[in-house]
Amino acid sequence: MKKLLLCAAIAVFTLSNVNAQENVIKVNPLAVLGGTDLVSYERVLGEHTSGIISAAIGGFKLGDIKYSSFGAGLQYRYYFDDVLDGWYGGAVVSYQNGKTEIEDGFFGGGSNDEEFDFTAIGGGLKVGHQWVWDSGFSLDLNIGASYKSFDYDFTDGTSTSTQDLFKASGTLPTFGFGLGYAW
Repeated sequence: MKKLLLCAAIAVFTLSNVNAQENVIKVNPLAVLGGTDLVSYERVLGEHTSGIISAAIGGFKLGDIKYSSFGAGLQYRYYFDDVLDGWYGGAVVSYQNGKTEIEDGFFGGGSNDEEFDFTAIGGGLKVGHQWVWDSGFSLDLNIGASYKSFDYDFTDGTSTSTQDLFKASGTLPTFGFGLGYAW
């Protein structure tokens, strides 16, 4: 009986590997600058569709401004030809939480440090192309637009000019670049 179960398991595993790749794990090095898809996992859902779950940690320091964030996203893609390999359109939802610290005030000349926390919820559309080679290596390039709704929590001492500058929600461009492996 054990041999029969072992043979059945090997047959199922072998037959599942005969099919095309159904999973892709990708890294987007551009997301370190503030995006929401640093690491993503894509799974085939149907003949032309896939779903993606992603997570990110981002941050940078530019002069007197220090930015850090973490986020997550979901994406649904429709491939016009072969799933996981070719042109696609996609819908995206995302969540992001972060902090911005500004030394000596944003407009300079001040001696007060300012900081604020933010959260953002967004949704948008993307178009792109993904290549998956026989070796399993994948490359994903995409562009799109996303509406982000920001909520800010300013600390005491944050100047009105800084608050006015950063209090914004709206449509932002999105760019994606993913290097990965498909199996």
